[in-house]
Amino acid sequence: MKLKSLLWLPTFAVVCVSFFCCTSQKSDKNELIQINVSATYPDREIMLEEVADIEYLQLELNDDFLFANEPQIVASDIIIINQNEDVFIFSRDGKPLFKFNRKGNGPGEYAYIEQLLYDEISDEIFIKYADKIIVYSSKGEYKRTIPLLGIMYNLYSQIANFDSETFLIYDSENVYPSSFTFISKKNGALVDSIIMPKKEPVLTYVFTDDYNIRFSYQTLHIVKCGTGHLLTDFSIDTVYYLSRSKELSPILVRTPEIHSMDPVISLNSFVEAGNYMFVSIVRVKLEDNRLPVTYLMRDKTTGAVFIQKIAINDYKEKFVNLSPKTIDCTNNSKLGLIVLKLDELIEANRENKLSGKLKELVEKSTEDDNDVYMFLHFK
Repeated sequence: MKLKSLLWLPTFAVVCVSFFCCTSQKSDKNELIQINVSATYPDREIMLEEVADIEYLQLELNDDFLFANEPQIVASDIIIINQNEDVFIFSRDGKPLFKFNRKGNGPGEYAYIEQLLYDEISDEIFIKYADKIIVYSSKGEYKRTIPLLGIMYNLYSQIANFDSETFLIYDSENVYPSSFTFISKKNGALVDSIIMPKKEPVLTYVFTDDYNIRFSYQTLHIVKCGTGHLLTDFSIDTVYYLSRSKELSPILVRTPEIHSMDPVISLNSFVEAGNYMFVSIVRVKLEDNRLPVTYLMRDKTTGAVFIQKIAINDYKEKFVNLSPKTIDCTNNSKLGLIVLKLDELIEANRENKLSGKLKELVEKSTEDDNDVYMFLHFK
């Protein structure tokens, strides 16, 4: 079904999902995947190596390339980091390449960086600032400014690369009839809209009693999935798959209905690796100054759901979680990133918890070196 003809879809529609490139193994029943976010699930321990081949990388230390942030972009050839409006470009093997800062209020400048994207084909860096997107080459050369025409685009919305010509934007305050729209990478003009079922908005954040501090979890409305994207609007209970040809189909439904819950529990889409789907669910109620997050994994063969307990061969007693956030900074849904803090690794090595390539890397490091990136090449 084409986007503009999709006016309504039954929440529990039965569909055949075998064509989705992001769901390689299916149960015998070609039904909409369901996950009960309020159920109690047992733990299941697996090794990370079951679902991914691991690559370790440490960016080279350079006095002109000092940073504390994690990567915003991991592409095939480069890694991009934003630190206080400085944009650092490293090669994919960790060598410093370019650095630029265009902070200011003049043409081709930004006062701050809200979001950063990269198009590998055009070698263009897109910096979202206020009501515009400013475009640079990977060497920091200014190319053009894209106005966000008629789009509210608040700070908590999301913009993603869709193809070489268009962005896909989620904005709950959009003046267009849809929260999901396509805009041109050349001039910001509206190209298309996605009409999805919609109910009353659901808040996925809370404020302190005096409304001075907002607590939230990084909710991803657009998640890469194979050559397409998963789309989530938290006002409805269904996650949709959007193909490169703009075909939209339901793929997963969370239960119970989100509007029936108090407090609300949101399901933050999913990422696939090996025989599992990995999701995060968030209880929107403040506990110990945070929103509690539970990391689940679903066995794609049996449909059984478990609480994640993912261990690493090279790091004894270390457990990690996988979720859509794991692939958020990469340009490939089959590539994830987890940052391992160097000071923790050095202490773990003193306690003989490290082995293999990770141990070799840490033993060559000094305390001033950069953290270790663990790239996950999903199977």
